[in-house]
Amino acid sequence: MANYAAHLQPELAVNYCQLVVVWTDPPESTRAARRELAATFPFLCDHGRKVIAELDIVDTTDAHHPRIATPYTFVLDAERVIFKIYNGWWYVGRPTVEELRLDLRALMSRRRDWWYGDTPAPYATFKE
Repeated sequence: MANYAAHLQPELAVNYCQLVVVWTDPPESTRAARRELAATFPFLCDHGRKVIAELDIVDTTDAHHPRIATPYTFVLDAERVIFKIYNGWWYVGRPTVEELRLDLRALMSRRRDWWYGDTPAPYATFKE
């Protein structure tokens, strides 16, 4: 998620959206990854893996690598209520940049000030 989200940074900023990454590596690795990606968004370090345990997103299928986090992406609204959850390994469970754009567009459309005109779009009646 973090690797392609860095390219989305300017678009997120313009649209009043924020991104935060929770990284489970030690602080030095977390800082290095953030630098390498040229990310301006925060990377939170959970090297003790407490957050992943509290969220119950620990992958226990590999006995040789215990306490690995299943990748999750949470899309939150302005009140920090979960709007959508993506989870899983590889391509099948992770959102594409376009899916994130659509989710954020849906959240923005809830704002009363997002529509230019007299009537906000969710309340508008369109004539054919």
